[in-house]
Amino acid sequence: MPAGIAARVMAWQRRMSGTPGPLGASGEASNDQPVQVEMMVAGSWIDITGYTMVRDNSGTIGITRGIRDEGSQTEAGTCALELDNRDGRFSPRNPAGPYYGAIGRNTPVRVSVPNGNGGKSYRQWGEVSEWVPNWDTSGSDVWTDVSASGVLRRLAQAPTPERSVIYNAVTNPQPTGLVAYWPCEDASGSTSLASALTTGSAMTWSGVPTLASYSGFAASDPLPDLTTASLSGSVPAYDDPSATQVRFLAYIPAAGLSDGKVLCAIDQVDYSFGSTQFFELYYSTTDANNSLSLRACASDGSDLGTWLPHTLDVRGRLLYVSVELQESGTSITRTIRLKDVPTGRTYSVSDTETLTQLTRVTRVQFGPKSRSANGGSSSSSYLPGVAIGHVTVENAITAIDALGVRLNPIGESAGRRMQRLCGEQGLAFDWVGDLDDTVAMGAQSRQNLLAQLQECALADGGLLYENTATLGLGYRTRASLYNQDPTLTLDYPSGHLAQIPTPVEDDRYVQNKITITVGGVSGTYEETSGTLGTALPPAGVGTYGQDYTLNLASSDTPTLRDQAAWRVHLGTVDEARFPQISVNLAHPSITPAMRRAILGMRLGDRVQITNPPAWLPPDSIDQLILGMSETITRFEHKLTFNCAPASPYSYIGYLDTTARIDTDGSQLLSAIGTTDSSIDVVPTTDPSMLWTTDPADMPFDVRAGGEVMRVTAITPKVSDTFARTTSSGWGTADTGQAWSTSGGSATDYSTNGSAGVHSLGTVNVSRYTVLSAPTADVDLRVEVATSALATGGPQYTQLVARYIDGSNNYSARLTFNTNQTLTLGLQKRVGGAQTDLVSSTIAGTHAAGTAVVIRLQVWGSTLRAKAWQSGTSEPTWQVQTTDSSLTAAGAAGVRSVLDSANTNTLPVTYSYDNFQVTSAQTFTVTRSINGVVKTHTAGEPVSLAYPTILAL
Repeated sequence: MPAGIAARVMAWQRRMSGTPGPLGASGEASNDQPVQVEMMVAGSWIDITGYTMVRDNSGTIGITRGIRDEGSQTEAGTCALELDNRDGRFSPRNPAGPYYGAIGRNTPVRVSVPNGNGGKSYRQWGEVSEWVPNWDTSGSDVWTDVSASGVLRRLAQAPTPERSVIYNAVTNPQPTGLVAYWPCEDASGSTSLASALTTGSAMTWSGVPTLASYSGFAASDPLPDLTTASLSGSVPAYDDPSATQVRFLAYIPAAGLSDGKVLCAIDQVDYSFGSTQFFELYYSTTDANNSLSLRACASDGSDLGTWLPHTLDVRGRLLYVSVELQESGTSITRTIRLKDVPTGRTYSVSDTETLTQLTRVTRVQFGPKSRSANGGSSSSSYLPGVAIGHVTVENAITAIDALGVRLNPIGESAGRRMQRLCGEQGLAFDWVGDLDDTVAMGAQSRQNLLAQLQECALADGGLLYENTATLGLGYRTRASLYNQDPTLTLDYPSGHLAQIPTPVEDDRYVQNKITITVGGVSGTYEETSGTLGTALPPAGVGTYGQDYTLNLASSDTPTLRDQAAWRVHLGTVDEARFPQISVNLAHPSITPAMRRAILGMRLGDRVQITNPPAWLPPDSIDQLILGMSETITRFEHKLTFNCAPASPYSYIGYLDTTARIDTDGSQLLSAIGTTDSSIDVVPTTDPSMLWTTDPADMPFDVRAGGEVMRVTAITPKVSDTFARTTSSGWGTADTGQAWSTSGGSATDYSTNGSAGVHSLGTVNVSRYTVLSAPTADVDLRVEVATSALATGGPQYTQLVARYIDGSNNYSARLTFNTNQTLTLGLQKRVGGAQTDLVSSTIAGTHAAGTAVVIRLQVWGSTLRAKAWQSGTSEPTWQVQTTDSSLTAAGAAGVRSVLDSANTNTLPVTYSYDNFQVTSAQTFTVTRSINGVVKTHTAGEPVSLAYPTILAL
């Protein structure tokens, strides 16, 4: 087709997009539901859908919002439109256009589709950031490319705040009774302290103040130090009030001040002789015991009425001081309120004095020499070490908490700070989650609004987002991401996906060593083990990480470590990520319910893809939505979600009775086949870190070699309660292992239905009963009692491990001494030579027939043991040593022997019960929970499939 004809055909298609009928029906053709585009023109929303080119092959509405693919934080949303501009209405500078003067930069635009419930689902609400008029060579096709952006674009270019948090708190909104305000934040080199009110005059000084030198108040710029200065500020004239309130920030040094130092003097109009002309708030070591006291004085300095002393020791405190005077009939109620700024506690004292009426305040002074007849002779000017600022004079009494958290934002939750900041800027704010359940922030930084919001989001770990239902922002708290149910479930075989979700195995988000710095204090957390640990390949991946500087209220070690550990947790997700998941609302597989769910998806929501193809892992693809893009044409409405794995936010919990915490490492003791319904598991690092055996904790899922199995019961691999009757031996343990004996005669061994018995009819002759040990590293325990107290010489009982024979084994030997004391020792026999490795007298006494529990742990070359009376609390390890003489698994069991000096009437019987090898456990399992069932080799790691992740 010749170029000129092609241009004319395209122009015809564009022109026809605004006409009635099938060609002009803007929207999604497959279901005839319209898209609506509206623009704010001259203060009213105008429907411009008919000018939006979505009916020809090139017409597209493109929308993005949230975190872009490969991004790290929320970016300004975008919306791209093509508008029919043949009449020039979308040319902002065309005076012949009908919208001339009514549209331009940042003109609001919104796009919506039906939400399926009779309302609208707004897909974008933004401001036009770019108008680009276009036309073809024939001049018959004229259009404007419009780019609209979310409010984040504008906020990113906003200036930083000019004034401090407290300054803005005092002036926005400005109290109706405010008659004077001196922030005192003036820079070094200033010649006076400027008034913040246009009607006010500057505060002057005598002496030389050190300006902008004190930074102790987190919400204020630096304040002046009055060590060598006093301040004086004149108050503009106003009508005589019925109340006077003077407030200011004050730091009084830890050393205090000399007695009688005037902190603040308040002068009012002197309307008659003997009436009150001024009030003095002074520091006292006598009247107020290192606190402040208030007095009223006539023009001649005589005191009127009594003094009002406070009781709070003000030394070393950051204070918000309030002097409140309220007329009450013929009296005045006087109040001193001292608010401790860091703690937020307020301490108040009041009295009522029969004084003459209040008049307007004419002057306030800080650090003047006292004019009181009772204070002038001992008082001098200046306030050594004192800082003063944010002085207000009001003709009404307001709440001491009127400034709210802005007096001291340290400790303010991240969510509430974001809400407050947006409110102060008149910006709509929405949220998901509990704003109070966010991290405590540090001081409010001097940055523009967007930087402050991003600072909060970074500290808490949630998601900042643009509100699509109005021009505003929102925040999704980190805690709201925890343990979500899927908002949307897509079935792979059912064709719910618009494109193949491609998994990515990369190191884009790997972080295994992170340092957190708060207020100059740093803490580091490092994941040293695991496939994504800092060990060099192939044991790990090497070191990945970065430093974060956060604005938090606390810089203590646990806070820094928790923050770093949480980020390492997010950066060591050992699974593929699916950066993009796409759906097309026009596809027939998308049901109305699914369409409503898709349109309702928010940033941070969870989406699952079930029944993935066989060449992918069998578990459902489980992702969180971090951002999304949309394309609306005449044929489709396609949404593509930018995603990250949901697993780091799943199974979040706390250290309570419901938490499921993984062991420090476990593995299969022996190989298993596809039909085995029980598996033997042993610890790999710490023999004490065993799996729960409490039936109330069942069932739970474990993972081995990619297969998920459901555990319904756990028992020790070796256990015997001797609930049987045998003679000339002990028979077979409850768990199926055969006992063998050594020493004495066969009749010395029996079981009586509740215990395994050794009958000792001779001294210095050992009786051993052992069974095959599952591994060389074992944790053993048994209960033992003897029939008589030891006489003449001791009775010995031993719990043995790595038993090859009577001449080669380790043991924990418990000695029943003739004075009924107990001695516990570790012993080895190698080649028939006995060596006592370590021993200790332990608490408790021997009583005939009373059971004692012995526990022996042999792990590598470490040997340790403990013993305690049955029914009492288990103690810590009582004896411990190292030895590497014996390494083979051998057998485990018990030994009984009487010392050669023993004179007990024979036989002495030893009764053993509840023998266990606890370090090897047998799991009863249901196989193929996740669709995988396979053989597994010995040594295969076993872990919780879904361990509880401790919340930040």
